[in-house]
Amino acid sequence: MRTLQIAVACYDAANNADMPVFTVSVTDGEYATGAHYDKARALAREAGYERPFVCFEGKDQTAILSAARKLELVPRVVAVDVTDGEVCSVRCDAGEIKVICYDTSNTEDFPFVMFDLPVGESGSNVPCWAHVQPADVDPTLKKLW
Repeated sequence: MRTLQIAVACYDAANNADMPVFTVSVTDGEYATGAHYDKARALAREAGYERPFVCFEGKDQTAILSAARKLELVPRVVAVDVTDGEVCSVRCDAGEIKVICYDTSNTEDFPFVMFDLPVGESGSNVPCWAHVQPADVDPTLKKLW
């Protein structure tokens, strides 16, 4: 049995473009016939979304990311204000990103906020304390370049 996340490009009830992500499970045989897309479309319909239903799975992420970059939806500039050693603000030029600030040098003083995060070399998990903060969109950052 495979469990997949499928993004479905469609419209919401207010006729706004959307791309919700649904989790579906299929056998290898069902996957070969595209049943994972049928299940995702059915979940989108049940959730009140409207046609067209165009489905994308993980292997399609490169094309989606490329389109998002062309439309300038993906940040290229991220500014992090770390005045006095604390994250004061995070801004980006487009879209919204989640920024993880971490410090592995003194984890003993912060045992209650310890995480194993894949921030090490080659994505290896590193025990660290972390502060996760979404970035605010600031279009004026584009003028920096």
